[in-house]
Amino acid sequence: MERQHSGSLLGEVLLAAGAVTIEQLNEALERQTKNGGSLGQILIEMGTVDPVRLHQAIRTQARLRGRQDDGRTYILVVDDDPEVDAVVRDILEGAGYRVGIAQDGAEALAVVLSGDDTPPALLLLDVGLPGNNGVEILSRLRSLEAGSELPVVVVTGNPDWQAEIHDRGLAISDFLTKPVNVRQLLQAVESALAGGQSGGRG
Repeated sequence: MERQHSGSLLGEVLLAAGAVTIEQLNEALERQTKNGGSLGQILIEMGTVDPVRLHQAIRTQARLRGRQDDGRTYILVVDDDPEVDAVVRDILEGAGYRVGIAQDGAEALAVVLSGDDTPPALLLLDVGLPGNNGVEILSRLRSLEAGSELPVVVVTGNPDWQAEIHDRGLAISDFLTKPVNVRQLLQAVESALAGGQSGGRG
């Protein structure tokens, strides 16, 4: 996931899920460039991905992109709690944003690395993610050209993460501690979109 090039979102999702290797994806992309056709169909024809796995990846791709792009500002929410995702999506969509949902860091990085869709204008990141915690995801994001300047608002139930983020020199736009009220969330989002990243605040 540390590559600097941009691929299709579907390809990046399959790669993040471990369904394909980088070599298989590159071969499929080369065939697509040469002969046309959909990436998914090419991967099936190659025997690389079965139809069920492809369907799952397509559904993930749709969740990451959010509802149809109609010019609204695209925000990617990274949180593994479906209930939180649903509430935050409702708040942000009600405020006029397009919202995608990533349920782990690999999905979030797949979106940032993909080049076939409007990139997110902001990441709303829960740093309390299982496995690779959100601080590690933030660090990896900042190491990528595509994510080095992306505004990030951190939302977490553990205020202690702020010190680690600061100590590691990871730029964020804001740091919010759950529970977050609607006004606080929207103010943080609007401020981040207007001003990009800073050292964050408590």
